[in-house]
Amino acid sequence: MKTWSMAFRNILRAKRRSMITILAMAVALGIMVVYTGLMDGMIGDMKKNAVMLEMGHVQIHAEGYRESPSIYKRIQAPDELVERLAKAGYTASYRLFASGLAARGNSSAGVFLRGVAPDMEAETMRLPHHLLAGKWLNKNDPKDIVLGKRLAKTLSASLGDEIVIVSQASDGSIANDLYRVDGILKSISEEVDRAGLFMTIDAFRDLMVVTQGAHEIVITLPEDADLNAAASTITNMAQGLEVSTWRQLNPALAQMIDAADAFLLPLVIITYIAVAIVILNAMLMAVFERIREYGVMKALGVNPYEVFFLVLTETIIMTTAAAVLGLGFGVPLAFYLETHGINLAPFTEGTTISGVALDLIWHSMVSARTILIPLVTLYVLTVIATIYPAAKAAYLNPVDAIHHH
Repeated sequence: MKTWSMAFRNILRAKRRSMITILAMAVALGIMVVYTGLMDGMIGDMKKNAVMLEMGHVQIHAEGYRESPSIYKRIQAPDELVERLAKAGYTASYRLFASGLAARGNSSAGVFLRGVAPDMEAETMRLPHHLLAGKWLNKNDPKDIVLGKRLAKTLSASLGDEIVIVSQASDGSIANDLYRVDGILKSISEEVDRAGLFMTIDAFRDLMVVTQGAHEIVITLPEDADLNAAASTITNMAQGLEVSTWRQLNPALAQMIDAADAFLLPLVIITYIAVAIVILNAMLMAVFERIREYGVMKALGVNPYEVFFLVLTETIIMTTAAAVLGLGFGVPLAFYLETHGINLAPFTEGTTISGVALDLIWHSMVSARTILIPLVTLYVLTVIATIYPAAKAAYLNPVDAIHHH
């Protein structure tokens, strides 16, 4: 039996029904390709923002600092350790932290002071390049500071404004000085946006009377580096210090990224179940319209398996046509959104998930899985939906089928 030619003929005999079925599958596939790309893009942006803007892939702290932060718990000789890390192929920078109060005019706010080495931070992290206004810190100008987005708004501070910082220095004295706003950051994270105040590490040492050491060393890895292997190597290099990966520092984000497929697949399946019902209905109608035809075929010696595969072939042909149409508009749209994205600025000033800020331009991320997950799911569910109509056609009684009215 010429299965393929008969399947094509049967599809063309009911053009309207076949076209509606194909379009339903094509639209669902195209939408799912775009949706999968946008979800992958959101998860990718979250990971990139969390890791490359602030947290890094690996962090080193003095023992007990993470559990009980203290200005006195510091890593000794951080420059030497950063140099050894650089020789091992890792990019690293170190930081100092303290709490304080910032004031401008009648406005004041609690701040989290962050002393950084401007050049090292710019080489290690993307944060120095993530500015809403102004410029990053200059190591030759100790009076420059950079503020988090919401902190600048709380203090009603603009570029060039002077900010008073008050805190308690490590020697117990009152630390206070006047600084100039040189930059304002875009959204980074809830903590940085609300209270982040960055200054040069030399300015921090002068203000807080911290002559040596660092509270944190942040490390970024090459793209193809194995996180666990790198953490093990760094642990051996940082004897007596605590080494933590970004997954340990933000387990909620790590779990969300790991569970991306779990969030994605149910929606794809639910959408395609609706499509599968349309296919089931269309194929059942096709079978009932051609009951007498199937009866004659079986009377002429066509076995049930050939009838079964005839109906299945019709579905595969329509699904393939839908795949071409769906991918034809879904993939280009996904690539367009990868380049241009969706501007969320009119709807929100900033969104955070697990404390990590999302970019206001929501980009898609197109990869093999962006296409394969919706495509494979479509084929599987449409074949499953066709099993019952195909089996009904295959096991018709020829005599009853020929006399069917």
